Amino acid sequence: MGYRTALTIVLIAASPTQAAPPSPYANIQELIAQLGDSAFLRREQASQSLSRIGEPALEPLQHAARTSQDFEIRTRAQHVVDTILVQISRSPTLRMPFVCVPAGTFRMGSPETEKQRKVDERQHTIRISHPFLIGKYEVTQDEYHQIMQRRPSWFSPMGQGADKVTKQTTGRFPVESVTWFDALVFCNRLSERDGLEPYYALSNLKQEKSSYMSANVEILGGTGYRLPTEAEWECACRAGTSTPYHFGAASGGGNYLYKTSANNYGTGTYRLGRTNRVGSYSPNPLRIFDMHGNVAEWCFDWYDKSYYDRSPSNDPTGPRGGDHRVLRGGSWIVQQTSCRSATRFWAVPGETKFTIGFRVVRSLDHVPPDATKPSR
Repeated sequence: MGYRTALTIVLIAASPTQAAPPSPYANIQELIAQLGDSAFLRREQASQSLSRIGEPALEPLQHAARTSQDFEIRTRAQHVVDTILVQISRSPTLRMPFVCVPAGTFRMGSPETEKQRKVDERQHTIRISHPFLIGKYEVTQDEYHQIMQRRPSWFSPMGQGADKVTKQTTGRFPVESVTWFDALVFCNRLSERDGLEPYYALSNLKQEKSSYMSANVEILGGTGYRLPTEAEWECACRAGTSTPYHFGAASGGGNYLYKTSANNYGTGTYRLGRTNRVGSYSPNPLRIFDMHGNVAEWCFDWYDKSYYDRSPSNDPTGPRGGDHRVLRGGSWIVQQTSCRSATRFWAVPGETKFTIGFRVVRSLDHVPPDATKPSR
């Protein structure tokens, strides 16, 4: 017995250790350095290899395009970034366009001097660790119908607000009258159609009149479509600006109630009285449309008016629980001051209103920093 035991130990000790396979992305930094090679052919080969790697190479390429001291590397890195963004900038199924929001820091909330600010807007610095994709437009009625096979919108030819859209083609109007749970189901179904793993695990789904009113929700993670966090939404809306709106501090483009008031921004008495075709107003500096007005947009976070007092500075995801989910962007029915970049609203997640819609985001595939270090 003792001999067999000893033999077993010797055999195990003598068994070769299986080396972990090398990371397929371990040479990203080497390829980026090769973008500045003295040989044209090697520069071209590096560009092509990085383009094939795609999303995982995007973040280090963006960093190189901003910070490299080598002009050739900066120029070529930006060219490869642009190439990759073209590859990933549309949903294969819907052709829905996306915009890449870069990683970085911004001031979330509003300064105390901002007119009509609310107590839940305490200004604080937030860091978004990784770039992400966000819908260039709010999800439209046609896009929602293609994935969900229904048209819930009030402002549509078959909706209760049909008289408000007479002679209008509403397929490119934002979908509204959808619950927070409807938005999550849409994200998962679009992920499946586009060949991505769903971001959410949804169980015990309950419907009333074709709307999803409740569900158990678990975050699976990954690169499937999802709702933005509140911080991601404001980062995308501001697009580097610090003014009350991405267009400044006075009246600008947006579908909301204009009202003359000494306490309001701008002047005017025009009110459209309904939603409008997405993209009808000027975009922000990142070319994202309708961040001020049109429909209020569901975010993933629970709402808590004092959350900013304890929010983490890196990639906050909101409180652990609550009764209401965050809405951002205001809508067609509220005054301009309620559509500021910092304005926060909220609603019960199973609620449907003709003022509430959504847009989707997607995390980009990225690898840990250690995986992209040059090999020795």
